[in-house]
Amino acid sequence: MFLDRDGATFPTRVHRDIRLPTADPAVTLSGDLYRPVTGEAVPALVTVQPYRKDFLAGSSYAGPARWFAERGYASLVVDHRGTGASDGQRRAEFDRGEGDDALAAIDWIAAQPWCTGAVGAWGVSYAANTTLRVAGLRPAPLRAAVAIAHGLDAGRDSIHPDGARGDLHALANRGSAMLLQQLLPPLAGYAAADAQHRWRTRLRTQRPMVLDYARSPADDPVWAERAIDGSRIVVPVLCAGGWRDSFTHAVIDAFERIRGPKRLVMGPWGHVMPQDSAHHPVGFLQLMVQWWDHWLRGVANDAMAAPPVVLHLDGPRPRWRGYAHWPPPGRSAVLAADGDALVPAAPDTARRPPGPHVPDPSVGTLRGLAGMGLGEACPPLDQHDDDLRSLCATGAPIEADLLLAGRPQVLVRLAPDEHGRIVPPLRLVARLCGVDPSGRSTLITAGTLRPGTEAEQTIPLRPVHHRVPAGTRLRVALGTADFPRLTPLCGEDTVHVAGLRLVLPVADEHAGTDVDLPPADATGRPAAAAPSWRVERDHTRGATTVSVASEVPHTVSTDGHVYRLTSRLRAHLPGGAPQAVVTSGTQTAEVWLETGERIFASASVRCTQDALRAHGVVRVGALTLFEGTWTAELTREGEGLVRQP
Repeated sequence: MFLDRDGATFPTRVHRDIRLPTADPAVTLSGDLYRPVTGEAVPALVTVQPYRKDFLAGSSYAGPARWFAERGYASLVVDHRGTGASDGQRRAEFDRGEGDDALAAIDWIAAQPWCTGAVGAWGVSYAANTTLRVAGLRPAPLRAAVAIAHGLDAGRDSIHPDGARGDLHALANRGSAMLLQQLLPPLAGYAAADAQHRWRTRLRTQRPMVLDYARSPADDPVWAERAIDGSRIVVPVLCAGGWRDSFTHAVIDAFERIRGPKRLVMGPWGHVMPQDSAHHPVGFLQLMVQWWDHWLRGVANDAMAAPPVVLHLDGPRPRWRGYAHWPPPGRSAVLAADGDALVPAAPDTARRPPGPHVPDPSVGTLRGLAGMGLGEACPPLDQHDDDLRSLCATGAPIEADLLLAGRPQVLVRLAPDEHGRIVPPLRLVARLCGVDPSGRSTLITAGTLRPGTEAEQTIPLRPVHHRVPAGTRLRVALGTADFPRLTPLCGEDTVHVAGLRLVLPVADEHAGTDVDLPPADATGRPAAAAPSWRVERDHTRGATTVSVASEVPHTVSTDGHVYRLTSRLRAHLPGGAPQAVVTSGTQTAEVWLETGERIFASASVRCTQDALRAHGVVRVGALTLFEGTWTAELTREGEGLVRQP
């Protein structure tokens, strides 16, 4: 199963900056088209993305687009409206209107005389969300889709993770990165008058995308409006994600909600294309061609004959397992906290409460920084020190291997205060860890909840397909912090817990079958340098600082220009003062144009508990062409972020 279609490959021609019409006569989109050289009509593939095909997206999509063209598929990579070489003003991110521009790209390519009229859409991360959005619009030419490393609800999955405030990714990291791309000129046809007009108009009129995030807190209705209705998607979709990514739940949630024919492949990957992973990479482009062949060409292959759910299983003998559905069949096992012990329990069996917990806002630094655009860097470390700062219950060594497959849950029963009232904390964070005989605590999964007013709270943890080896002690660690992924809470009181239970989805060992996936095939994309990641604790002052530094070395763009990028992220938590936390991100770019000009651009975002400040500057040679500063008020979690007029 999962074999690539053999046969002669096609020579390929690349057509840069094709102008695609939209419903607005004044706006055309810029597309790069990779066409196989053949006298026959061919199916087409479309990717619509916000990361600029003349810049970062060029290295992400050029290799796969050429690879698909060599196998007989015309591939079109398109910049979102208001991005790169496309006309117009950028919409708010994840806006429903982005589907209209994807529709325009699909309609254009389907109407070309060299296209059969059968179109597939695909993308990674943000482009996967756009793919799912246009699939929900059901354009007639769209016959199949592939969505990698994203889901349906960007508000919950990315911008406000699990409904909590997360300044590091959405504001400091993504906010500064998108501002930098906004500041840089179109590199496609840079010297042309229309390219210069697009650039200078945006510098003058377009405000940073990060301000929209600041104005729209997690409970703002705008995020429900921007979420995608999976039940509207009836086109066949191949969903793929990674257990090392922060979008694990988002991919699986999308798979569950999609109504049409579908497949799910979950590997041990981070936020990367599966063939580019350092952890058991596979020939995912081959899987995609198999999908396209079946749905766009009508080829009778194994695209749907194989198990619809394929999951990587770690452990001493890593392998791929296929299942008839998600989650795999099995049973539930319930463990309850009996003081600081975790013991098997029947429902409603009374146990000793695990005791009160004094929140520590620095917990979370050892969890890593998955899914922040950092590829597979910053993985989880030994959780031991974070466990010490949490309310923990630990079980006895298990006697036999335990295969977990599904969504674990942590059930928390809150104790009333001295007045008999239930006063839930603003946030609950639970981690499930496996403690080996040496005492090393390995993160299995985690989850976050913004509690309601009830005494009984259920914290859903990230989905897993994980083997717990015999001799491991399971541990539940409960707290209110996940720093720096989530912004620390202020003014926290002691959390009184009357009961704590863990519900585990235990899979039937004999339910699945072993599956072979094709080996990874090089796409020509250069390997990215791994970011440097540091966690520093000043034990004298009690301060915690997390910093990440990364660089894209000198890279040649698709238009022959050379650019270099640097990124610096920092989250600083003073000891005992979560109200003084500062999170910041700075991105810089140097571009050496073929014209001989040198452009320097810098974008920074700085967040405190109460305010956001963004700053951008563009220099052409020694001349400062643009400089701007923007501010927005932020309020502390529990009240949401303040919307600016």
